[in-house]
Amino acid sequence: MADLSTKYMGLDLKNPVIAGSSGLTATVEKVKECADAGAGAVVLKSIFEEQITAEVASIREASGTSYWHPEAEEYIREYGRHHAAEAYVDLIKAAREAVDIPVIASVHCVSAGGWTEFAHKVELAGADALELNVYVLPSDPKRDGTANEQVYFDVIEAVKNASKLPLALKIGHSFSSLSRTAVQLSKTTLDALVLFNRFYRFDFDIEKMRMVPAPYVSSPEEMAVPLRWVSILAGQVECDLCATTGVHDGAGVVKQLLAGAEAVQVCSTLYKNGIGHVGTILNDVSGWMDDHGFASVADFKGKMSQDASEDPAAYERVQFMKGTGGVA
Repeated sequence: MADLSTKYMGLDLKNPVIAGSSGLTATVEKVKECADAGAGAVVLKSIFEEQITAEVASIREASGTSYWHPEAEEYIREYGRHHAAEAYVDLIKAAREAVDIPVIASVHCVSAGGWTEFAHKVELAGADALELNVYVLPSDPKRDGTANEQVYFDVIEAVKNASKLPLALKIGHSFSSLSRTAVQLSKTTLDALVLFNRFYRFDFDIEKMRMVPAPYVSSPEEMAVPLRWVSILAGQVECDLCATTGVHDGAGVVKQLLAGAEAVQVCSTLYKNGIGHVGTILNDVSGWMDDHGFASVADFKGKMSQDASEDPAAYERVQFMKGTGGVA
C-alpha cells in the first residue's frame, strides 16, 4: 500500500491533496465533507479586506447617517473589523472540533495594516496555519516593481511578528522577476509559497455593454504555468512549495509532486465533480505509485524538477522553434 503522507509547513499530512480556499470550505459541514472524502488538509474560505469594508459600509447605511464625528467613524470601522473577524474565528474553532486534519485559515489582504491583530486571533482560535492571499495588481505605470513587491515583504513581517503560526503566501505570477522575488520571499520567516493564485477574471457583455464575470473555475490546461514554476523554483527556494490552479485529477497531482511541490491544492475539480472526487484523485495517485514502484511520496517528489534534470534549459524555453513544426 503506497504511503501518501507528507509534510507541509511543518504539518503532518496523511496525503498531499489539500482542499483549497473556496465556497466549498466556507462552512463546518463542507470542511467535514472534505475531510471525510480524504483531503490531507483544508484551507478555509478567505476572509477579505473588502469584506470588512463592506461590513462597515452596511453599518453606515443602516444608520442613515452620511456624516459622523471622526471618533464615531473610527469606532464603526473597528466594530466592523471585529465583527467580521469574530465570525471567522468561530468558523475556525468549529472546524477544528469537527475534523482531525490540519485546518488552515486564509486571509486576502492588500496591505500589512490591520492584519496583525487578526493573525493573532486566528492563532488563538486553533488554526494549524495561516495562508495569506496577497495580490498587488501591477497596473499603475507610476509604481515600479520594487514598490509593488515590498508589500509582500511588509505583510509577512507584520503577520509573523504577531503570530507563531506556520505561514504560507499565495501569490500570482505577475512579477518583473518571479524567480528572484520567490527566492527572496523564501528567505524571510515564510514557511511556504503557494503557486499560483487564480484571480478574479472579467469579460464583456457586448450586447448590454457591461463588464461581467468570466468563468471562475479553472481548466486542466492552466496547470502548465504553475507546473513550470514549481519545477524551476524547487531546490532554489528555502521554503515549501504548494501547487494550485488547473489540478483536476490524480495525474495532475503526480506531475506537481514530480516537479517538487510538497502539497497540491484542488478546488475547481471539486466544483465540477463533487467533493467526493478527492477520493478518486487519491486512488489514482496511489495506483500510479504502485505501478511505478514508489512506496512513498518522498521517493519521487522533485524527480522531474529543473534542479534534478539533465536538460535544465528545457524548463526555460519560451516557444517552439519553427523547425520543430510548432507555432513560432
